[in-house]
Amino acid sequence: MMKENRLIRILIYALLALSPTNAADFVLEIYGNANMDEYLNQDDLDYIRDIVEGNNEPTKLADANFDDLVNEEDIEQLQAILDEREEKLTFMDMLGEPVTVNKPIRRLVNMGYNGVEMNRILGAEDILVAYGQDRTEHAIFFPKFAELPFVGSDPNDCDYEKIISLKPDAVQTNIERASFTVGGLDQKRIFEKNLKDIPLICLNMREQDTLVKNIRTYGYILDREEDAEEFIDWYSGYYDLFLSRTASLSDEERPRCVFEYTPYYCYASGSNLGQVLTLAGGKNILDEKIGPDDPKYGSMLDIEPEFVVKENPEYIFKAVGSWESGYHVENASAMTAYQEQVTNRTELTNTVAVRESNVHCMSYWVLIGAGNNIIGTAYVAKLLHPDLFEDIDPVAIHQDYVDRFCRIDFDVEDRGAFVYP
Repeated sequence: MMKENRLIRILIYALLALSPTNAADFVLEIYGNANMDEYLNQDDLDYIRDIVEGNNEPTKLADANFDDLVNEEDIEQLQAILDEREEKLTFMDMLGEPVTVNKPIRRLVNMGYNGVEMNRILGAEDILVAYGQDRTEHAIFFPKFAELPFVGSDPNDCDYEKIISLKPDAVQTNIERASFTVGGLDQKRIFEKNLKDIPLICLNMREQDTLVKNIRTYGYILDREEDAEEFIDWYSGYYDLFLSRTASLSDEERPRCVFEYTPYYCYASGSNLGQVLTLAGGKNILDEKIGPDDPKYGSMLDIEPEFVVKENPEYIFKAVGSWESGYHVENASAMTAYQEQVTNRTELTNTVAVRESNVHCMSYWVLIGAGNNIIGTAYVAKLLHPDLFEDIDPVAIHQDYVDRFCRIDFDVEDRGAFVYP
């Protein structure tokens, strides 16, 4: 009966996902998006024609074929993109640099932590020829990827000879999260030096505020536009559901929280896990230290134990790495140990979080990028605001993601270790 009820809830959430969304307020940075909105469509063709005829001012993205001119050839290029027959595509990467890829991409090396997961979500596993990290331990979640060679993901320690020997049409780097806005260009230059003439894909696959934009871009890059839109509908439906209930909460209505990785190394609000806290209706105590204008707002930073004690969080969340938690782990022993490490810190004894048993460990597998950060948001929201999200079943959302987009036979209610307690 419990699993039948879960299926009913999944159907209800699917209907919610059909409602108008707010998650897609952005400019799709593909050259050809002349009117600078969220889509490539007939409106852009009309806009370019008006530019050519002198009735519109050129925009940055009107140059569809990226030749520094806006003319009839850009109309032809955009029409080819819309007809899915383009031979090249130019897009703006997360570092603000234009990148041109030759189409179609049939061989891809993907170094990204979440990049490989997005390949599967879009049904494009077949083009992968290598990935960054050794995933053999994660064969339950990545049964196909576990058989591929790994080439490293650090630009200073990659097997460039192996990558080149695989003759990829493109390489997707591990530059895929907001923290790479600091130092990302330097890392990209190292990749470029060692992978001459191979297009590099650097798209943010982690943070909630840019994920929809980048998935749509990725869909065009891989010729998987329909698959991308299916995922975007699912993701945006949940994103907007949470946003509609938490956006208007006052600071007083938001429980004070902190999300740490290692002791007192914590996530700022612009980072992937920081955004999970905010969307779920929490108030990150790091906001007292760092604001949106700080370059480290999208990163993690070391904080003093005294600061945590002073801010007295009502909830402490501990992120547990993907090798100690998730789909391949049979029990929560590692998460239990991490929780005890937090609760046993003498300086935290009198914090509300410890006194009221609100210290929770969460697996990276339900937090980091792809569809996982929506799953993590559901779990966190249910803990922070059980009444506000009384109708939300995080396990049902998690299972829906696994069934629809991971396409593996796995019952998240009975197996794995994702949240403790």
